[in-house]
Formats: sequence, structure tokens, C-alpha cells
Amino acid sequence: MNNLKSQTILEEADEMLHTAKEELCRPEEDVVHYMVCKHAYKAITKYMAGYLISQGQAVTYSSSISDLLEKCRNINPTFQKLNLDPLLRQGNPEDLWMNTHTAREFIDLASKTRNMIGFG
Repeated sequence: MNNLKSQTILEEADEMLHTAKEELCRPEEDVVHYMVCKHAYKAITKYMAGYLISQGQAVTYSSSISDLLEKCRNINPTFQKLNLDPLLRQGNPEDLWMNTHTAREFIDLASKTRNMIGFG
């Protein structure tokens, strides 16, 4: 059951990352940076949640991104290499105005998270 649940969450994360990348491919004046960042942020949380569930860990919807990262680091020290400081410094991503640089940074972090968990 955990494998199926984990797989579903990881697939949702891939969809979020794909949506973020698609949004960023639009003409510059049409890009909604907030949406790119929001989808990339959610992808990162889903990648980590899916990984944790696949490792038999309980994950709640109220878990913060820093809590998820800490749990991942406790299971696999390789996660120390995953630097999510840009997300953590931002605080609540919904409270900020996002620009192209931030949007690209969020997508890059989502891709790195995906690679870190070994999905795909």
C-alpha cells in the first residue's frame, strides 16, 4: 500500500514540476511567476513526502518543507547536499512577488529534489 501511495504522490510531483516548466516556457510578458514558484514548491514537498512514505515514514499534510527535509536527511545523509535555503528564506511562497530568477531557481530546486530521491 505504501508503494502505491508513494508512487501516486511522486507522479503528482512530476505533474506539478511539468506545469511549472510549461508556465515558464510562455512568452515573458505572459508568465505568471507566482504560479511557477507555487507549482515547483508543491512538487518539492510531494517529492520528499513520496520518498518518506516509500521509506515507511508517516507524513502529514501539515508538515513543513523544512520538516520534510529534516526527515529525509535522517533517513539518508545524502540529503545534506540538497540546499533548499532559497525556499526556506522565502518564508511562505504565497506571500511574495516572484520574478523570473526566483521562478527558475524554484524549478531547479524541484529538479534537484527529484534527482535526489531517484525518481524517474
